[in-house]
Amino acid sequence: MLFIALCGIAVERTELAPEIDGVLNDPCWQGIEPAGGEFIAFRPRTDVPMSQLTDIRLCRDEEFLYISAFLYDPDPSRIIHQVGARDEYQPVDKFFVFLDTFNDDSNCFIFTVTVDGVQLDSRRTEVAGEDMNWDAVWSSAVSMSDSGWSAEVALPFSVLRYSPEEEQVWGINFGRTISYSNEGGYLFKMKEQGGTDVSCFGDLTGLCDLPAVHGIEIRPFVAGRLQFGGGDGLFSDPWGSAGVDLKIPLTMQSVLDVTVYPDFGQVESDADQGNISHWAPWLREKRPFFMEGTEIFDMPFNMFYSRNIGSVAWNGELIPILGGAKITGTSGKLRYGFLEVVTGRVWEDDTTLVAPATSYTVGSLLEEFSPGSWMKISATSVDMPGQESEEYSYGRSGSFSGMLTVKEDFKFKGKLGLTWNRFQEDSENTAFCVDAGYFREYFDMNFRVEKKDENFNPSYMGYVQGNGTISYSVYSSVFHDFKSGFMDGVWCGICPSYSTDASGRNAGSGVNTWFGGSTISRYDLNFWTYCEDRWFDQYEGPEGRWYNGGFSGGFSSSSDYRKPLAGWISVNHNNYLDSWMRKFALGIRIKPAPVLFIDVEPSMRIQEAATRYNWDEEVWEETSSDWKSLNVSASYMVTPLMRIRLNGQISRFERTWETESSSSISDNIWANLLYSWEYLPGSWFHFLVGEVSEDEADPEFTAYAKLTRFF
Repeated sequence: MLFIALCGIAVERTELAPEIDGVLNDPCWQGIEPAGGEFIAFRPRTDVPMSQLTDIRLCRDEEFLYISAFLYDPDPSRIIHQVGARDEYQPVDKFFVFLDTFNDDSNCFIFTVTVDGVQLDSRRTEVAGEDMNWDAVWSSAVSMSDSGWSAEVALPFSVLRYSPEEEQVWGINFGRTISYSNEGGYLFKMKEQGGTDVSCFGDLTGLCDLPAVHGIEIRPFVAGRLQFGGGDGLFSDPWGSAGVDLKIPLTMQSVLDVTVYPDFGQVESDADQGNISHWAPWLREKRPFFMEGTEIFDMPFNMFYSRNIGSVAWNGELIPILGGAKITGTSGKLRYGFLEVVTGRVWEDDTTLVAPATSYTVGSLLEEFSPGSWMKISATSVDMPGQESEEYSYGRSGSFSGMLTVKEDFKFKGKLGLTWNRFQEDSENTAFCVDAGYFREYFDMNFRVEKKDENFNPSYMGYVQGNGTISYSVYSSVFHDFKSGFMDGVWCGICPSYSTDASGRNAGSGVNTWFGGSTISRYDLNFWTYCEDRWFDQYEGPEGRWYNGGFSGGFSSSSDYRKPLAGWISVNHNNYLDSWMRKFALGIRIKPAPVLFIDVEPSMRIQEAATRYNWDEEVWEETSSDWKSLNVSASYMVTPLMRIRLNGQISRFERTWETESSSSISDNIWANLLYSWEYLPGSWFHFLVGEVSEDEADPEFTAYAKLTRFF
């Protein structure tokens, strides 16, 4: 271990590639001295050897980096098994590979394989942390024996980005978890709480004459959909589509992604939400073209919200995306990204233009000076040329953000946003935020000032909840790690805040506190409170309204997800306007077999009568709401590459006003059954059948299929 720490790990070249079957009897592994042995634990005790040894060997050829690991365990019957979908967390034993290909001590690729052969991959960046949306096509296999389990991994150089130098040194580390004993550790010690610290990696040498050119990746697809709504004929509204996604390497450090006539139909449905706020609900991005490279395109104040592209028009039609292109890459310590997407028109009855054809452009430049210090400049442009009777319109935005780290523990952040929109005359359209903090392994403290002008408006491409405020907050949290006995750790924190609007009125001020703990056996309990002062809601009614504030609080708890029966519960009492609201949510996971689990999640929210402005009647009235929902999902893994999943929701949202005609009840039921099969690496077949029933309308049945091939 001392030799490895001082000299690093040298990868040997092989002429005989191993067969990736999880069995470590290939000739290339013979004669290679194993690295590893004792990993350094961070859980349940820190800085001690893990209870089990791990042997690691590496070799390479012209196209692949090969890694084998034997993870010793004298009693493999104790190992917990649970097969899940790719990139989904499972509470089982895992083996991790970390590669810092630019050796910049800041960013890395992470490849993970579980004891059941499930792959997970991600990228860790200094700016955004770990990004699970990054996906690559690579090979792995595992096998069990009487003395533990083994893993083989083949990583194509083509999925990695690295410098063009003839001889290179990469940063490398390996990790392991042992689920039944709640152990976790690394070959090269990282943070005490287990977080990824790229600066602690060892060196990987022997990387000479790596491929100087990557091949083009092509993913053509065909998709089709049939719907039946109870009308004449068996099926209505048949739909079909074909398109292609391409990944074209421009250099070893940059890549061009192109999509032509992409299928952005939702294989997964957004869950129904009973929304009683001023703002549209935030929706998580699920479309692969937008999911990768989020740390480059992410902008402060949510100025880039990709769900605005190809969203739903006011008549309920999905705005089509005709095509898009995205360039991402690295040049030294400079990282860059440029994205262009064009959407088509949406018509109502073929006569009324509902949504015009639109061009969306985003660009970002990120310079990393040293670990923990960076600067980023970003800009967006939305252009809607004059169409039909509509005038030419545009929306522009720009941002500057950065972070400076001093002596590892002191961090200073700054953000600035600006917007320009054609039909917005006022020039006060800026927002800024300044953070200064002290961050240690077990203690954080941060001070923040944030101001958004009244006319700051990135709504064409962004997502903003309110403007015209200036706020101050101080955040502090403490974590104590026991690493022995019954408790694993406890934590607590406090965050006082003060906000005013443009007229100097209190826009939301109070003190938030939280505390909780976790046990060695993975049970968590959290409590929180929030005491709010009298405040003014500038968006309630034509001239706003004062509310008295009050007390909010709640708790949540979760149990050990390694068990056949596990779950979580959350109970909250919230001050709401001049009344209150109570929320209850419960989750139960049943795992009758390692390949099958069922989730049942009932929830409810009761909002008692509160004074709000009825915009339909233009009067102040009392209104209440009642939201109930039951979500059910089940997943059956036929193999690690084949999955059958059931999703469904039953929800009811009732809104009551004093004016009876403004009251409403919405009942929704939807369910779908999805079959997914990775029939070749990177190639997928999806088949979905589902039914949706809204209020008293006839149920609508949908059959959808999509075939993708990776070349």
